[in-house]
Amino acid sequence: MKIDCDLDYATILANKSRPVHLAVRFEACRVSTDVVRRPMAFCIVLDRSGSMAGEPLRKAKAAAEGVVRNLRSEDHFGMVVFDNAARTVVPMQRIANKAETIQSIQAISDSGSTNLTAGWMLGRDELAKTSADTMRRVLLLSDGHLNVGIVQPDEVARIVADGLERGRVRTSSLGFGDNYDEILMERLATCSGGEFYDANSADKLPAIFAAELEGLQKIAAQNVRLRFQKGMFCEGWKLLASYPSVSLPDGRAEIAVGDLVSEEAATVIFELGVMALPLLPDGGPAASLEGEELAVLEILWDDLSGGEVKSFSHQQTIRIQATQNPGDVKLNVDVIPGVANQQTGKALQEARSEIDKGQVGNALKLLRETVDRLKALGTDESVQQGVRSLERMMDELERYGGLSGRTSKSLHYESTHRSKMKSSSFWTQDEEAPDYKRRGSQPPGSVPPANPPQPPPPTAAGDTNPPQNPPDPTNPGTPGSQP
Repeated sequence: MKIDCDLDYATILANKSRPVHLAVRFEACRVSTDVVRRPMAFCIVLDRSGSMAGEPLRKAKAAAEGVVRNLRSEDHFGMVVFDNAARTVVPMQRIANKAETIQSIQAISDSGSTNLTAGWMLGRDELAKTSADTMRRVLLLSDGHLNVGIVQPDEVARIVADGLERGRVRTSSLGFGDNYDEILMERLATCSGGEFYDANSADKLPAIFAAELEGLQKIAAQNVRLRFQKGMFCEGWKLLASYPSVSLPDGRAEIAVGDLVSEEAATVIFELGVMALPLLPDGGPAASLEGEELAVLEILWDDLSGGEVKSFSHQQTIRIQATQNPGDVKLNVDVIPGVANQQTGKALQEARSEIDKGQVGNALKLLRETVDRLKALGTDESVQQGVRSLERMMDELERYGGLSGRTSKSLHYESTHRSKMKSSSFWTQDEEAPDYKRRGSQPPGSVPPANPPQPPPPTAAGDTNPPQNPPDPTNPGTPGSQP
């Protein structure tokens, strides 16, 4: 796997504390078509409650049939449906008779309410029948809210996360229509290393099912984790990416990036508060010729690209230089798309949280401030796309005092997509996809940002939580050492 670590500026002015951005970019190896792949187990858990009647259920069944037709002989498949209760339609098995399996799927009809938790748990139990070396995936589809069985979101998320921890079951969730709980569905996917999809029409279902199956068959790097320790000259830090993170006993934070498919890239952006870097009277560094220690990273992953599982780790110290010459402070434009996308994603999430608390004014203030920060980054296309998304949310809040169900779902999906920046994730919205599939380079005619006034850096030194008054991310940072 290729790993790049860059700060947004190579050098900062001496004796001035300020925030910088660190971009950690992962790119998985290519999986050869000649490689013998590990067997996989794919279980569809389908909401067949009354609200799915008609075209939605018909399209969902057609998508499931497409999965069956494209299974390899060594793969396992199962299907569970749920309404008031859950039942198994296709027991987990290698499908010898695809026509018979498809007939079982076609016989599914709509009925009842939404006992989502029971459906997921039965799907998990079906996957547990497979061998320990099998890659296991639940594809959960629902168009409603929890209303039967276990209905507390925290408890449902705990159960799904436990499925990953104990049974290596990853869950991808597909919210369909305008009435599902997008926060819950995204949470279930994120806490278990899966993908979250928002489908605004039944026509999207077959393509999403196909993308999930194809991705599971092309996994190149599994269990990618980034362990972060702030360095001597880092006052505090904030994670812009929306990957799950936990505090380790040794004080480091571990960020779970999850799985990457063949040649897929993902980016994690940190916002770091840098202490004032001293220089000696002769202009030389006070501590290290290599630069001052800002962060120490350890990256771990399991490589599957060669057909067998091999575990790897990579360690890197991120250092920052000081200068007295403003001309030495130069922007690394490769970092701009990551900062723009993940700032946008973070703002959409935080604004939604304020709206849910009834604080529409706070949400609008946050969005306006973020738009100003993005515009200060220049005219890269990723910046312009982010501004358009934030202005779309602002416009609806100003017009109606809130968000419609459809706008809420599409913006929540977009914020998740931008905050993870996985280049191979299947985009399900009608609007254009965020522009980060290429590594950031400014298009012809784009304008790099000017140096705005510098606010104080984060004060939550050593804390894995973001500072309450985060630094202005439009200020330049520094590139780190290369792997």
